[in-house]
Amino acid sequence: MLKNKINILGLIVYLSFQTANCFASDKEAVTTLYFDLGEKGGWVPFRNAEKNGGTGVFTDLSKALQASTGIQFKTVNFPQERAAKALLDGIVDFDFSCLEWFENNDPGPNFVATDSFFEITEHIVTLQKNAPLFPTRESIFGKPIGTIYGYFYFDDNKFERTDLINENQLILGLKNEQFKAIILERETAKYWAKLNNTEIAFAALHTSGNLVMRLKKEHSALLPLLNQAIRTMKTSGELQTILSNQGIDSKIN
Repeated sequence: MLKNKINILGLIVYLSFQTANCFASDKEAVTTLYFDLGEKGGWVPFRNAEKNGGTGVFTDLSKALQASTGIQFKTVNFPQERAAKALLDGIVDFDFSCLEWFENNDPGPNFVATDSFFEITEHIVTLQKNAPLFPTRESIFGKPIGTIYGYFYFDDNKFERTDLINENQLILGLKNEQFKAIILERETAKYWAKLNNTEIAFAALHTSGNLVMRLKKEHSALLPLLNQAIRTMKTSGELQTILSNQGIDSKIN
């Protein structure tokens, strides 16, 4: 009788250890991807929300992807000059980018890209009185143009970059005529122009592309799962809801 009790007790202990190991293995199996949301106020309404306490588009996208894939998404907040290096160093696992920002639409040898989410446009932005000076993208060539430190511009070898730390400073620099034009995404340009009481004009289009996740190549195996989640977000209308809630009128491709 005693022997049977000992055997039963041993079985319970063994099963307890096995269950604990299974939970530990499941926990370890969860994939976590880190991405950068930048500093407060950066790239509104994409990285940051217009309203305090709200969430930007990228946070909303990551939450939707997490619910669909089971991948955990976590954020860090680096200044822009450090964000690009953090991606190269592996501190973060991906960024939200447009391949059109890179020369030859190449994400780089160490990266892969998901399917697209929606269209992103960057314009040559200027004061209304200077709009006639920039009828084409080539109009900026050879001129000092306001840009953001650490941002990618596929043709920045053809104009003089005047790097500032964020979009707010770009609009202020434009307002104070530090330069005659800047390159900025349409929605964030409207946001900061309104806050700084600056009458801007959208002159020539600089780039038009599609937002993707640019992943470190070591995460290539996640592409089918992520792409399926992106397709589901599109067909279910969830992606359109995210954009509409932020007041963004962008084409979903």
